[in-house]
Amino acid sequence: MATISPSQFNEIADLAQERWGLDLTPRKKTLVETRLGKMLNKSEYGSIASYLEHLRTEATEEDMLVFFDLLSTNTTSFFREAEHFRYVEEAIYPRIAAKPRGTSVRIWSAACSNGSEPYTIGIHAHECLPNIAELDFKILATDLSNKVLQHARMAVYPEKAIESLPKKLLGKYFEKRQLPNTPRCEYSYQVKSLVRSMVSIHRLNLMESWPMKGPFDVIFLRNVMIYFNKDTREKLVRRMATLLSNDGVLIIGGAETLSGLDTGFTMVRPSIYAK
Repeated sequence: MATISPSQFNEIADLAQERWGLDLTPRKKTLVETRLGKMLNKSEYGSIASYLEHLRTEATEEDMLVFFDLLSTNTTSFFREAEHFRYVEEAIYPRIAAKPRGTSVRIWSAACSNGSEPYTIGIHAHECLPNIAELDFKILATDLSNKVLQHARMAVYPEKAIESLPKKLLGKYFEKRQLPNTPRCEYSYQVKSLVRSMVSIHRLNLMESWPMKGPFDVIFLRNVMIYFNKDTREKLVRRMATLLSNDGVLIIGGAETLSGLDTGFTMVRPSIYAK
């Protein structure tokens, strides 16, 4: 494992805060050392000092995103935190189902990772909205990492990633695929175009300007703010509020809360907030 000096860790933390809003507290030092060490063992950089010099003086945007991937964790799954989807089914979709033909419905998956979340939203909408074909229903999926966005655009998942899904959903919304250079008995599953066509995938740094205008009926911002300090969380959520419809909701991770933040949101259920 690489050893990071206090000044090197401070430089890494300052860079992560400035570019991506990440709050790397000293307790993350061991994690950063472990991940940097693994990367350095496979790279041309002889030391942490030389790698930091590269980031400081000549790194491309792609180099910086590789560094971001080292510092962040992309953990996701289909229908993760199922209580959030139950709430949308019970409180949001009945109102949307009553809308006239052609009504615009917009949902934002603000940290889409490998695509499991936005595709879950699409599958869930098809299951819950009998008139979905008559609605202008679109899902915006954004993330900072090019690596996970590439995965999301492919929409192909190993069998272990979808093994917990009911067979009914697997048959309706996934197609079995035999990927090149894999054993004949090993299959993957691709989300069907019925759902993929609903999802627009784009790279976005939440700390920079946002090109979209909204309004969104639901924004999923789950398990993102765990990386941010209080000031960054507050500013981010207040920006989210400007893009929500008047009766829209913000859904955050089950382990997160807006308690103690000045955001203008009211909790309707744990981790679910309305303006």
